Amino acid sequence: MDLGLINVDDLQPGMTLESDLHTPDGRFLLPEGMALEAGHIKTCKAWGVNHVNVVGHDQDKLNADKMAAIDPELLKESKKFIKPFVEKCNYRHPAMAEIIRIAVKQTARRIEDGTFEPPVSLDIDDFDQLDSSHQKSHAKDNMSALVMVRQQAELISLPDIFYKIIEVMESPFSSAKHIADVISKDSSLSAKLLRLVNSAYYGFPSKIDSISRAVAILGTKELTSLAMGILVVKVFDGIPRQVLDMEKFWKHSIGCAVFSSLISTRKLGFSKERFFVAGLLHDIGRLILIKAMPEKCIQAFYLSQKEKIPLYLAEQEVFGFDHARVGGLLCREWKMPVILEKMVNFHHSPSKATNFPDVLNIYLANIMTLALSPGEAGEGVFPILNEKAWDDLGLDYSDLSSIVHQAEKNISEIVHIFLNRSKV
Repeated sequence: MDLGLINVDDLQPGMTLESDLHTPDGRFLLPEGMALEAGHIKTCKAWGVNHVNVVGHDQDKLNADKMAAIDPELLKESKKFIKPFVEKCNYRHPAMAEIIRIAVKQTARRIEDGTFEPPVSLDIDDFDQLDSSHQKSHAKDNMSALVMVRQQAELISLPDIFYKIIEVMESPFSSAKHIADVISKDSSLSAKLLRLVNSAYYGFPSKIDSISRAVAILGTKELTSLAMGILVVKVFDGIPRQVLDMEKFWKHSIGCAVFSSLISTRKLGFSKERFFVAGLLHDIGRLILIKAMPEKCIQAFYLSQKEKIPLYLAEQEVFGFDHARVGGLLCREWKMPVILEKMVNFHHSPSKATNFPDVLNIYLANIMTLALSPGEAGEGVFPILNEKAWDDLGLDYSDLSSIVHQAEKNISEIVHIFLNRSKV
């Protein structure tokens, strides 16, 4: 990263531009030597500027100053908690090092404000009593992922509105008005959609008071994707808390949705709605696995913690496939867009998703979400960063802190919207 280049979120009035400032598409904004004012910083954000060259500052020093402002004892406690999750990570890579730094800082802050809850550890002694060779031999005899998905899909009662939306989307004669009319007939769905599009996540300057207006602003594909995501969240009830804490599951999923959409906005021309929905549904296969074989899911949790391997690898050991594969197949059964299916299917293995670069967003978003709440999603460790995938994304590691800063403002509000809670 160049000296003097800092995140737009770290700009302060009084800082001086080291060079002319342009928008990402090359439009001139401000001249070299300009002393920044609050209005200039707001303009930078409005035009999608991510980094700014300023005199006498650099991002690494700003990050160090932020860490120094945290109680050293809290940092020590946070690092002790984080250490087992990162032992196998390639922490010498600057992006992974930055993710770990952010994880330590965020955990220390949660300890300080009293919101930190250490994840419940599984009793590894119980797992040691299992015969791993017996476990593997039975895994080979299990049903295929496709058979499991089809059996479980038949048991899931999606509302009629879900299929009506798909029908309208597939019709060559449908229009924005048709989409708006179908969605508007479901008052609960409409209310959630309007709460979402009027949230700080979108930040529209005036209130959007109708679905037809939302369709006009976001587009038909974008709004229908959001609608389908909201409907899917509602159908997974009755999963025992001792197997999976559903509130933490959806909080992780919403975090991944927000991170994925924010990463996508760093690239001009990307529609963030499809990335939001892919992030929201990226772990949906875990719910299918739990409904089908809850005991084997617990075995996978045990294995992830005992062997210090990512959960998806533990699932492959236990089931012969993982939740990403199951989730992708479920998206196909539900006739969701192909790109959504691929983003879910390959969110742990982006190198296998040839001709689908959008998968990289979900891949990184998942890692960042796991890092901010270690252990909450059942993972025994952080996934190892795929360095080629990182390079292909085209981000600078300094982007990550800014993305986290933006995400924090949105995740809590969206959790309240999706989980039917009043914001307090």
